Amino acid sequence: MENSQIDNQANKLKHRILLGRGIGILIVLGALVSGILVWHINYQNPRTNDAMVRANIVGIAPEVSGRIVALHVEDNQYVKQGDLLYEIDPRPYQARLDKARAELQLVEKEVDSRRASSGAAELAIERLDHQRAAASAEVSRIEAEDEYLHSYLERLEPLAEKQFVSQDQLKQAQSRYAASRAALADAQAKALSARSAIAEAKSESSRAVSLIAQVGKVNARIEAAKAVVTAAELDVEYCVVRAPFNAYVTNLNIREGEYAKAGMQLFALVDDRHWYAIANFKETYLNSIHPGQEAEVFLVAYPGNRYRGVVTGIGWANSPDNIKQQGVLPEVQRTLNWVILASRFPVRIEIHERDAEHPLRMGMTAFVTVLDRPGQLSEGVPATDKGAGNPQVRQ
Repeated sequence: MENSQIDNQANKLKHRILLGRGIGILIVLGALVSGILVWHINYQNPRTNDAMVRANIVGIAPEVSGRIVALHVEDNQYVKQGDLLYEIDPRPYQARLDKARAELQLVEKEVDSRRASSGAAELAIERLDHQRAAASAEVSRIEAEDEYLHSYLERLEPLAEKQFVSQDQLKQAQSRYAASRAALADAQAKALSARSAIAEAKSESSRAVSLIAQVGKVNARIEAAKAVVTAAELDVEYCVVRAPFNAYVTNLNIREGEYAKAGMQLFALVDDRHWYAIANFKETYLNSIHPGQEAEVFLVAYPGNRYRGVVTGIGWANSPDNIKQQGVLPEVQRTLNWVILASRFPVRIEIHERDAEHPLRMGMTAFVTVLDRPGQLSEGVPATDKGAGNPQVRQ
């Protein structure tokens, strides 16, 4: 009897040992299978809680300096593209525009006057050229007559010595020859004067043409004056500042009467056209993330709300936190890393969905999961899912 009880206890002990070993093996296999599944899920659908909602920020600065005479927005106000933001006193710039327009008219009148003077100079050159031609012809005629009188006088002088002609005839020939010589000198002087007058007229015409500043069909002086008018018109337009796109006004700390300086930012606009989630993923997940993949964005501020997005890019650079630059050589800290931490790279995810009841704000903490499927274009993105799948209103 006692032996049978001892055998039963031994059998029960063996069963318990076998059962414990089986349970242990199942636990180990379950842990391995669970680890493999978790590893597969994490690398197939990478996720991170190191993410933040971002939007493009544009600083609004005036193009011209002046006193603000009207402010049409308040801080945190939503504005649409083309809405009036503020106005700068336009009177000084309007006065410059009026002056530039008046100077343009003066330049146009002056150019027209110089063009007329240039035309008159051309006519004068043409007239003087005719006079020069006439003077040259007169010189040629007198030279021919002078040559004839000179040869006639040379024939009479021997005849006068032999008294074949009278002294009166000889004196008359000498007088005519002397008169011809004087007329020739006068004609040559007139021709020379005509040539000098033509040269002076051409110089005056060239100077008038240069003052006109005409290059082909373009007048440089008129175009320069028009450019001044255009610049003045732009300054007047810059006095009225409008919203370049749909946005939210932020960091507005000015009022009417403040003097605005050109290029100095007065406030900023949060671009409402595109919202992003910048998620920092470990470098070990980058092989599983590609532009165009769909992503799910959950915000800490709105528990249970899911926003769909698309991966648009992965950061190409990351600044090391243990290297400093000293001159041209890097300074590397002498540390021994027992645990190697993976670097993180920013992944940009464009959020295609909006919810009027739960608006996006720059800086919100987000959780991001990148799904292993292509994302949809913004035009065809479905409405956001709320916990149980209720549709949300899109802006």
